[in-house]
Amino acid sequence: ALRQRSNRNSNESIESNEGPAQSVCSPSPVLNELRLVLLGKTGAGKSATGNSILGNRCFDEKLNMSSVTKHCKQNCETVEGRKLVLVDTPDFTDLDQTLEEIQRCLALCSPGPHAFLLVVPIERYTEEQQRTVEMILEMFHEDIDNYGILIFSHADRLGGESIEGFISRQNRKVHELVGRFGRRFVAFDNTNPTNRDQVRRLLQKVDELLAVNENCHFTNEVTVQEAQRIREETMLAVMAKTMRKIKEEVRTMADVRWRAIVSDMNEQRQKTEQEKKHIQDRIDQIDMEIMKEEQNVQPITARLRRFRVSLQEEQDILRRLQKRGMEKERQRIKRKKKEKKDLKNWIQEEVQRKL
Repeated sequence: ALRQRSNRNSNESIESNEGPAQSVCSPSPVLNELRLVLLGKTGAGKSATGNSILGNRCFDEKLNMSSVTKHCKQNCETVEGRKLVLVDTPDFTDLDQTLEEIQRCLALCSPGPHAFLLVVPIERYTEEQQRTVEMILEMFHEDIDNYGILIFSHADRLGGESIEGFISRQNRKVHELVGRFGRRFVAFDNTNPTNRDQVRRLLQKVDELLAVNENCHFTNEVTVQEAQRIREETMLAVMAKTMRKIKEEVRTMADVRWRAIVSDMNEQRQKTEQEKKHIQDRIDQIDMEIMKEEQNVQPITARLRRFRVSLQEEQDILRRLQKRGMEKERQRIKRKKKEKKDLKNWIQEEVQRKL
């Protein structure tokens, strides 16, 4: 994870983009400039929330199944008499250039953000959403908890219920998320951009957070190499999981194909065995007829001769059938080996095709 920590104990001065050098931790109880970063998964309503906070349509907010925001974007507005620097971010779980975008995000709010605003939509909090939130937070490591505020978007869905009441009846995972952020949360209804009360409540939460952090901003001390390693480990884990799933699916299909092949071979073998049994039954019957005729007081020689000729013919047929059966069995064994080899190649090709 990206190892971050506050610069609370630092005595260094950092030059801002807009003026002379400032101390990292301001003694002033209220900062005139606030640097905030919006985080959240695709569809959470980050851009719409950003527009509501700034009071202007500064960020794109189209309905889309993929992330509308592809790169970090910064906008500045004066809100409630204070300069707000707000950075909208893409869904970091969606990007191949996650590391670069995190660096860009921190650069856009240099020397560092005062708060991260994690936007979570008011809807059923699934395991997938939980994993997405954890992945986003992991990008900045655990210290982000000390600089985080939850924004529950789509507050129009509450139907008049308070956000506190809504949270109180949610599952354990939601309560853990709220607790992780020190119960710092606000609800936002982005369908009503003229509602400035929600913005004032957010700024109040930010000021409370700043008081706890002694007006210190978040800083990044992670190396590029470590961040790249984390990214690669995450990608490898996702690839391994995908590979296991694909192999399982292909193995299931291969098992069906193999059962069909074995069933066909067994059916052919049974057919041959039935033919042999039928011939053997006829041989046994002729043997019985010969035995009966020989036991007669006056056996009919011509009849015995016919029986013996028929017996010889049936025995010849059985021998040919047995010989043919042995050849077919060799062919089946050969075919079985070939089918196994072909199926192995098919599995490898199918796995590669699905990757």
